[in-house]
Amino acid sequence: MRAVRIHGYGGPEVMRLEEVPTPQSGAGQVLVKVRAASVNPIDWKMRRGLLKSIFPLTFPRTLGRDCAGELHGKLVAGVADPRGDGTHAEYAVLLEASVTPVPVGLDAAEAASLCIAGLSAWIPLVEVAKVQKGMRVLVHGGAGGVGCHAIQIARELGAHVVATSTQADYCRQLGAERVIDYRKEDFASAGPFDVVLDTLGGEAHVRSLAALKPSGVLVALSATPVPAHEPRTDVRIERSMIQATRERLAQIFDWVVKGRLRPQLSRRFHLEAANDAYAAVEAPHGKGKIVLEIS
Repeated sequence: MRAVRIHGYGGPEVMRLEEVPTPQSGAGQVLVKVRAASVNPIDWKMRRGLLKSIFPLTFPRTLGRDCAGELHGKLVAGVADPRGDGTHAEYAVLLEASVTPVPVGLDAAEAASLCIAGLSAWIPLVEVAKVQKGMRVLVHGGAGGVGCHAIQIARELGAHVVATSTQADYCRQLGAERVIDYRKEDFASAGPFDVVLDTLGGEAHVRSLAALKPSGVLVALSATPVPAHEPRTDVRIERSMIQATRERLAQIFDWVVKGRLRPQLSRRFHLEAANDAYAAVEAPHGKGKIVLEIS
């Protein structure tokens, strides 16, 4: 089979499309014939070695975290174990506990686009922050792969949603009431917020603390390291663990079927153009999700 692999940490130049043996599934795993796999920020961060303290890689390594494909003749979606080979290949081994049937009406690319990105919005907002009607929620990177789902989810939960982005029209179409161009305006001035979803890290994390109400919650994803800063003792900071389960993905797919959440596919690439897909995900000011179509 063909797979996108790396033999060491680095930029796009370390990625190779290679012929490799088809993997074998073990206990708690299933082998899926991949039809589509999304490209997530975690993929290029792992490739560059930015997450090696969390997910140290052994080489060679097949990239990719999630996919949709065929299992026993049916379309399913799920997530691979980040400690092993990934999904940017013609076949992939997935964690059985994450594998979920894809409902009628969703194609493989749409289903793949909702896995890691959808979970990265769902878990922080629904499970960790427990967003409720009337709350004010700030979503950083509102046009990105996580943010485009987070805006929709928070809106459906009844929140007043503010997003940071350079793509105001797109974010408003998703349900943001206000969009702040962080190059021109201080987002903290739009606070205070009950919840901040921090997809950025770095200085944005520090400034987000100032934007929270007392007893507010900042939910952070793995992003740019946060500089030293004065802590706030009257707010809660949560680092959300994004763990795929069959039940969580089924809930996300159910929202799609019911029209509460719309997949946000912006571009589709063939496996041979994986380098271009990764470059598009790494580029600033991205919009929606990018997916590799494989078979």
